[in-house]
Amino acid sequence: MTAATDSLLNAFQQLTDPRDPRGVRHPFAGLLAVIFLGLLSRQPDFASIARWAKRHWNVLKPAFGLTRTYAPHETTYSRAAARFSVDEFRAAVARWLSRMIAAPVAAAVDGKTSKQADGDNGEPIHVLNVFAHHACVCLADWPVGDGKDTEPEVLKAHLDELLTTWPSLRILTGDAIFCQRPLARVIIEAGRDYVLAIKDNQPDLHEAVVTAFADATADSADAAVYEKNAGRSKRGGSGATRRRPTTRGRR
Repeated sequence: MTAATDSLLNAFQQLTDPRDPRGVRHPFAGLLAVIFLGLLSRQPDFASIARWAKRHWNVLKPAFGLTRTYAPHETTYSRAAARFSVDEFRAAVARWLSRMIAAPVAAAVDGKTSKQADGDNGEPIHVLNVFAHHACVCLADWPVGDGKDTEPEVLKAHLDELLTTWPSLRILTGDAIFCQRPLARVIIEAGRDYVLAIKDNQPDLHEAVVTAFADATADSADAAVYEKNAGRSKRGGSGATRRRPTTRGRR
């Protein structure tokens, strides 16, 4: 069981309460926890969250330190959420998650278009999403498009920030759009590994990789690593890092 000091509610309790203390009836962290869990339960707006919370109030109230007999009105949730710091919230959640997934992890980078949020122009927001495979959680997302950088450029621009926030992130995977030398270079320079797909729309690179690995075997790869390290590491053991791009062609 997760210790109380490592709970998400405890992370919310570290946030700054932006409300006027006069007339406050519900703890700020508890309201945020209800909103957060409501969104995870596919409640799309504050009215839906309020109705959902009312149905489950007997369970939510003791779990989140809420003391009132009746669940809050939707305006109570909306007012609490309207003024709090999104950056502070994201940082608190990231700190909590980083403790929960401290073991080395891999994450997929991919472009996603939001179906629940629109930009200032009324169009769905397109973002670059970083999703941790085994933890099943989004580690980060940044807007893409509307004259902004491409997805690989966005990843390059935020790579230091991503790895600082998530030091346990060791491998990045991506589809063919990310198969670019400048991006691969900065990932390696950051001490991480990558697995990137190669498609037929990069014929020279695709042919070079197929040729390079045509006669490769597990034994030959281990021998190459052993020779590169001048015998300082065991075959395939600690210190042997393999980076093999996929060679599947898509037609």
